[in-house]
Amino acid sequence: MIKSPNSILADAPPITSPDHLFSVVLALGQNTVKFCERLADEMKTMQNGDTAQVFSDLALREREHINSVLAQAEQAGAEIDAEIDNIWLERDLRGDLAREIADNPYLMTPYRALRLAVINKERIFEILSTLAANQENDAIRQHAESLARMELAEIAELRLRRRRASRSEVETAIEKSGLGKPPLELENFNKIAETVHAIIRTLTLTVRETWASELTAQTGEVLDGILDDFQDFPDVLTTGENRAALEAGIRQHNDSLFAALKTLLRELESAVDLFLGYAETTSSEEVVHGAQTKAERYVHRIAKIRDELNVRVGK
Repeated sequence: MIKSPNSILADAPPITSPDHLFSVVLALGQNTVKFCERLADEMKTMQNGDTAQVFSDLALREREHINSVLAQAEQAGAEIDAEIDNIWLERDLRGDLAREIADNPYLMTPYRALRLAVINKERIFEILSTLAANQENDAIRQHAESLARMELAEIAELRLRRRRASRSEVETAIEKSGLGKPPLELENFNKIAETVHAIIRTLTLTVRETWASELTAQTGEVLDGILDDFQDFPDVLTTGENRAALEAGIRQHNDSLFAALKTLLRELESAVDLFLGYAETTSSEEVVHGAQTKAERYVHRIAKIRDELNVRVGK
């Protein structure tokens, strides 16, 4: 059992075999299908045809994903009839932000539907990567890592669809930096990564310094975790006029710690979009590997920031 209160798997029972792992993942997928089908029906009832179609498409996509998981289980020789603790069938792992979206069907749009799908997939990725990180059994760990990579590919596609559905999203600092063109060489990619990391670090430092008196111990740990994760990258934008511009921007457009954390979350999401986009479009295997690795690091931090926002929504 993973007992850390800050873990997405707090109090969850241990995964004891590959059979158990695949059974849990399939149960999560089947719950996603049921959830999307229910919301598709609700949208039809409300005559919200565009959003109903998005949820129907999401349900179909998840069935296809389930078939891929079944194929991997068969290849691994795993049985999928292992007994599953009710926590995997009944516990809502989506978090307060996703529940807030889902529980307001009259405000649902295609963009919000896709945002909900991204949150769901990111949390399943966090479950699998946490299982892998805490797993001593090599077979279970390897399968969990493989399944996590499958979820990351799903996240990439859903994020792309979400971006297309958005017509009024505020442009992030990363988007304004004009880094969309995929690099052809690892050296160029590393320079881009330094810029992205510097933007995130600068914003994180600004949030920490500006709202220092309001930070809880947990919020401080989350922000410090971001800084620690990327301390091996030079802060190429965290001095002089560039830093001043970024600091002024976050202070001007955010009048509270909650708003600033949401801005930081958007920048982290933008970084994942950027890196996964590189992985999808570049011809360099080195760049693909580097982009996927960095995207994974940011997905972990997205989960932490989102959970912190959930805590503040609940206060």
